[in-house]
Amino acid sequence: MNYIASGPQLSKSNRTEMFGNMGVNTMKRLLIIFWILVLSMGTSAFATTTLEFSPNSTTGGSWYYDGAGTLSFNQEISVDRGMGSNYDALVGSLVYIPTFKVSNVPSGPYQLLPYGTTTISITNSDGSATYMTGTLQPGDLVPVGTIGAAYTQFQADITNVVVTAAGQSLGSAALDAIAKSGTTSLDFELSLQGGSGTNYHSLTEMLAGGYSGGNGFSGAMSIPEPTTIALLSLGSLALLRKRRA
Repeated sequence: MNYIASGPQLSKSNRTEMFGNMGVNTMKRLLIIFWILVLSMGTSAFATTTLEFSPNSTTGGSWYYDGAGTLSFNQEISVDRGMGSNYDALVGSLVYIPTFKVSNVPSGPYQLLPYGTTTISITNSDGSATYMTGTLQPGDLVPVGTIGAAYTQFQADITNVVVTAAGQSLGSAALDAIAKSGTTSLDFELSLQGGSGTNYHSLTEMLAGGYSGGNGFSGAMSIPEPTTIALLSLGSLALLRKRRA
């Protein structure tokens, strides 16, 4: 049985435009589904977690927000694990994280912009020897209740990565993996905990209300998998071509 559609008929040009937009929307939906899968599987599916860090437990280190757009860190930040091991030679070394300027983007996550310096580094416990340096790029900050997830996008967050001669001679499996990976970039992730206080009950309220606060945090640096980077690049390129068409 044939049905005859009622209503205005689309011209050929309108049909072409409609189906072209459907192609873009389909690509967008596929990318959204892909990123949902990324989040559900975790970073480990797309990168090798190389080192993990948190404030030195003996110093009570923490993050601190001044209520006026500046996020800083106690710089007694220790490497806890290297290549999944508590016994890697890099464990106990110090990670230097730049201070950030925090800005709010309408209908989007907060943005973190390294302030003062963009250099992120790893040194020995007294700072006399530098093992690794890199350039930390801007990232996002997504508040979820009393915690905040920073640098949630899987990308080259740390660029210009250099493992120094001191780092190469340390005997660290983590640094050796970075040096032998052939990449000069790393994925970076940061988790802020305890965003609640006297006048606010969530990290969002703290940021939006201009309140100061602070608490513990943890983070990691990972070596991106080359195949995954290539796939992500192809997906972005395909979407870009659709938009230009």
